[in-house]
Amino acid sequence: MRRISAGFTIVELVVVIVVLAVLSGFAVPRFMALDKQARIAAVQGLAGTLQSTAYQVRALCMASAATSGCDLGSSSWQGTINGKGYWLNYGWPDAGDELASRQIDALIDYSGFRAYLVGPPSTRFVRDDAPTPDRCSVTYFDAYYLPQHYQVAVDTSGC
Repeated sequence: MRRISAGFTIVELVVVIVVLAVLSGFAVPRFMALDKQARIAAVQGLAGTLQSTAYQVRALCMASAATSGCDLGSSSWQGTINGKGYWLNYGWPDAGDELASRQIDALIDYSGFRAYLVGPPSTRFVRDDAPTPDRCSVTYFDAYYLPQHYQVAVDTSGC
């Protein structure tokens, strides 16, 4: 009486391993590019957050100008809007002379980024997990040095 064995031959197993190796050769580089795309999306998302926050603060400033003394024509103004203190330049949030003190960085959540001042007119938010953090960043320039308007600059070349 012969016993029939049911299983895979070594040739079949080798073929399956070769096919999986070829497929992973194509898939791994695509997955590696996803982390770069995620960092770029995070930088662009923070840029959008900075812009929308600037416009929201300006709208609050304009809406409360009659009662709080918010002066849109003033190069520098400190005041209270809806119970929170702000530094504004021409009605736009200040980039700051110090961090976390009524400037733009105190108004937003920038988790995953590190904030630091770049001279008096701007605050830079860098992505520390990027290959080149200083070139994977968002910079907010306040309206004091760019009269009447702020600017947001995005650099994703090092993400």
